Amino acid sequence: MKKPNEEKRVVIYCRESRDDYGENYERIETQRDLLVKYCRSHGYTNIVDIIMDDDKSGTDFSRFDDIKERAKNKKIDVIVFKNSARLGRNQREALEFVEYLEERGVEIIFEDEQYNEEMFGLYAWFNERRARDDSKNIRRNLRHKIEEGDLLVKAIYGYNKDGKQLVINEETAAIVQEIFELYSKDWGYQKIATYLNKKGIPTPSQSRGFTNAKQTANWKAQHIVRILDDRRYTGDYVGGRTEKLSFKSKKTRVKPEQEWTIIENHHEPIIDKALFEKVQRIRAKRKKESDKINNGFKFVDVENNLYSGLLYCGRCGTPMYKRKGSTGARKRPDSYICKKYSNEGKIKDIRENYGCTPHRMRIEYLDQIVNSYIDNLVSNPEFKSFVMNNTKAISTNKSSLEKNLNKSKQTLEKLEKQFKQVYEDKLNDLIPEFIYKDKKQELEKKIKYEKEKLQEVESKFNTLNKLEDKEDLIFKAIDDIKKNGLTKEELSRLFDKIIVFNSKEITPEIKEKYNLNDEMYNELYENGGLAFHLKFMYPQIITNRWM
Repeated sequence: MKKPNEEKRVVIYCRESRDDYGENYERIETQRDLLVKYCRSHGYTNIVDIIMDDDKSGTDFSRFDDIKERAKNKKIDVIVFKNSARLGRNQREALEFVEYLEERGVEIIFEDEQYNEEMFGLYAWFNERRARDDSKNIRRNLRHKIEEGDLLVKAIYGYNKDGKQLVINEETAAIVQEIFELYSKDWGYQKIATYLNKKGIPTPSQSRGFTNAKQTANWKAQHIVRILDDRRYTGDYVGGRTEKLSFKSKKTRVKPEQEWTIIENHHEPIIDKALFEKVQRIRAKRKKESDKINNGFKFVDVENNLYSGLLYCGRCGTPMYKRKGSTGARKRPDSYICKKYSNEGKIKDIRENYGCTPHRMRIEYLDQIVNSYIDNLVSNPEFKSFVMNNTKAISTNKSSLEKNLNKSKQTLEKLEKQFKQVYEDKLNDLIPEFIYKDKKQELEKKIKYEKEKLQEVESKFNTLNKLEDKEDLIFKAIDDIKKNGLTKEELSRLFDKIIVFNSKEITPEIKEKYNLNDEMYNELYENGGLAFHLKFMYPQIITNRWM
């Protein structure tokens, strides 16, 4: 026996997109109101969801993944679209989606056209054909604009945009010129990036004032590669380098160079063409040499980088990286130094938190200190007792957290039911609009708070689950180190991190963060040293300053 319309669970689906090419004569909100009115007038009062896909392509059917899951779990009975074009513009996927819904008993309704199972394949073909033709027209128009030199999406680093023209930005153009000059003098990508960071030069995104540009961002090798690779710095306009694989896909491909649109002497150059060609020859030569190394013509013995990902700078919190030592007149031993210092240099008043100090740690001393620390740990009679007591505390805390977890889940479930009920009351005109808005805001606020609370409790609970086996993990790691020596695997099992402090550097906030007692804090403040953060354990034990 069929359900009456008022009992059927209805999902309203609205979509508008830039790929509609002029069909967007109504706002998506208008489309929603029209479909709600249609449902009510036909007795479909049990609207369980209204989906608003604004600016979503009709060729992308991943947007229906959630609906397919609901249909699979028998949670919806009807889905309402304005017409077949709102469902999608890809014939094969549209037919597969419709077939999927029909097999699970979900009814399909179009508001302004009759859904006909036999005719739907023809409608889907027509919608796809229209999308393909519109896509071709847009490509043709874009190519015409490119060939006329009228289309400049944005000014590249080193230029400003004045109408349709590229005009040199004297300040950033000088940086581009310096990058090309340095590379032509055998500087590498990373060396140039480090040099620019130490000078405090803003990155391309920062110099353009982009809102998403991080003020703490640094120049990277990839920035240098992009600039050196860009022929537009010679004054030539280069367009049409990429194209979509098809009108159904957002993926692009780089077209062969002979298919690019190139207009020579289109704008004022920053780089002389002779210098540009010289740089390209150097890059090609270096790539060839690199390929030889990678293909086995040259082998480099790379030492195990034991402390990578474990050693951190105490001042800025960034990882420390291994710097290979050197021989000769200025002999320098292998050591770890702060990565921020390496990229930016000394502390300067260029921007907030710019630069750092080296925090240099010689590897030979680091190995000695770590081994000494582990020996002291094993010989400490209080250590095993400490671990055992912590294990008991974990069990107690876990039981308490589990109760809070269940309580928070029940509260969240209750609030979500209330939210759904208020929404249904509004759709059925049982409460006025102003009451609905007030209740909606109140419940959204409570639900957000409860979700954040639940996430926090779950995180703590999951952490305690991992900690239950910590005694075995810690002692097994120590045994393996004593047996086989220091290895990266065992160090990672034993330590969460090792933090390097200079004297007069540690702050009360860091003391609180790492749960240090007064004696440890004072030792670090006066002399500097290493703070060992054991895996799953507090507090840390501090070594004396290395010499």
